[in-house]
Amino acid sequence: MRYFRFLVLIIVCTMFTASAIAQLSIQAVDVSGDSISKGFNASSAFPCSNADQENYNWLTSDTHGTSFCGSGSEGVFSVFERMECDAGGNLIAPLPNHAVSGATLVHDFVSQAGNVSTFLAAQPAGRLAVVFLGHNDNCSGVATKSNASCSSTDLDPANYCKTKPDSFERELRKGLDVLIAIGNTRVGVMAPVRVSQLCNFGSKANCQLSGSCQFLWGVVSICTSLTKDCSSTRVIDSYTTMKAYHDILQSVTAEYAAIPDFGTSPVVTIGGETVGGGVKAPGTTVLFSDGPWVYRFTADQISCCDCFHPSATGQNALARLMKSGLVCSRINPCCRDTGDPLTDGKCLVTDHKRKYYRGLF
Repeated sequence: MRYFRFLVLIIVCTMFTASAIAQLSIQAVDVSGDSISKGFNASSAFPCSNADQENYNWLTSDTHGTSFCGSGSEGVFSVFERMECDAGGNLIAPLPNHAVSGATLVHDFVSQAGNVSTFLAAQPAGRLAVVFLGHNDNCSGVATKSNASCSSTDLDPANYCKTKPDSFERELRKGLDVLIAIGNTRVGVMAPVRVSQLCNFGSKANCQLSGSCQFLWGVVSICTSLTKDCSSTRVIDSYTTMKAYHDILQSVTAEYAAIPDFGTSPVVTIGGETVGGGVKAPGTTVLFSDGPWVYRFTADQISCCDCFHPSATGQNALARLMKSGLVCSRINPCCRDTGDPLTDGKCLVTDHKRKYYRGLF
């Protein structure tokens, strides 16, 4: 037993050493993402900006000046700033980054991946390309579950006109083919946030209209297929859709992670197209992080401006878990998948066992 514990300790230390080396080798960072990665409404105070606040974003915010081991005045110690702390000097990130508020994976990932590729390929190795999409594929749907038609054949008329899973996977593969071609790049694919957790915070006060978040959601269309009334049906449908996206991200990322240098991605026919065949450049690795999916958000981590986007506190929490990983414990419980979509969607059953979920390293 003593030998087994010693062996486990060696393995864990080796993992953390390899992670530290990978972090210190990275010189440039960029992201394909949506409004979360633009810091939308993150200041969470009246008068609300109702706009991007990129200096608050969890990944590329760079406001700490030469005080490398602290955050700027907004209080978000981003992944980029944490990496600069480790490196003891300046790294490279685009301003603005290549995420776009309102972006969906199905319509925007391929073009964003092209922008990320163009930027990073011009920077010194190593590089970090992050993918954090899928929230709007669920939330840009309409309030009515069944519709005669949707604006695109990639959207499901039987599911609030949300992105069809086959179309989601098709575009994911096409975008990853772009990113794996960069060379000497760590491609970090993040699980989406469990958006249906929002319905735990309907009673939270909003700071735009007098009343609760649920009142605000009833007046303003914000992820309306879920928040229109946060009914059990809407929570279940939102969770089920997001879980499908999550599972696709996880399984496809595993496929791409297994491709050797100069190997090609699997050629598959899905979503009405044949895709794949992208060549993986030397020195490029692909990894998946489940951290955002299992993370249990608190009320103060949700912006009071729209009761949807992360506040500065929420952005900082994302930065922390994506830089250092997430350890579940009795003090810091994580969301568990129990097989009950209503319960799982609201993260009502939590995991208290010590378990580690990797971040981007």
